[in-house]
Amino acid sequence: MASLPDPTDTLTGDGRAIYDDIVRRRAAKGVTRLGPYIPLLNHPQLAKRIEQLGFFYKYESDLPRNIYQFVVLEVGRQSGVEFVWRDHLETARPAGVPDAVIDAIASGKAELDQPYGMVREVMDWAFRDKSIPQDLQDKAIKTFGMHGFLEIVTLCGFYTMIGMVNACLDVPLPKEEDHP
Repeated sequence: MASLPDPTDTLTGDGRAIYDDIVRRRAAKGVTRLGPYIPLLNHPQLAKRIEQLGFFYKYESDLPRNIYQFVVLEVGRQSGVEFVWRDHLETARPAGVPDAVIDAIASGKAELDQPYGMVREVMDWAFRDKSIPQDLQDKAIKTFGMHGFLEIVTLCGFYTMIGMVNACLDVPLPKEEDHP
């Protein structure tokens, strides 16, 4: 296994303050599981910044929750990182992602109802590291606003990174009881 040690019992000073802040902020949202942040706490300053961005996406961003969850599930499917898929599967439904869309993501079905089809198209361009065609950008901005459009694109990169942390460092898969 490629897992790193859990440093939480030995953190002191700034590292302990960062850990306590992460735990406090997430607990305030009903989340007790730290997943990838445990191995990242071996570098507390890095963990702090990554967690702050993840917290923003998950709780403070402009993107509608169903679209946020769709993007994360799609990244999980495309990357093959089971942790990302499983960690968001149960929260996607209450966020408004229809079962038919979840099933389509799981099976890799090409056709999706809107707005999910458009979001997947934006994601496909992002994953190819190619310029997103202007007409598609315009449509996405009209639907989600500039902030939402930028969040879709950058969520692809963020959850790819989180997927790498989970896969490369053997972060244990979430259990059903880990979800609020």
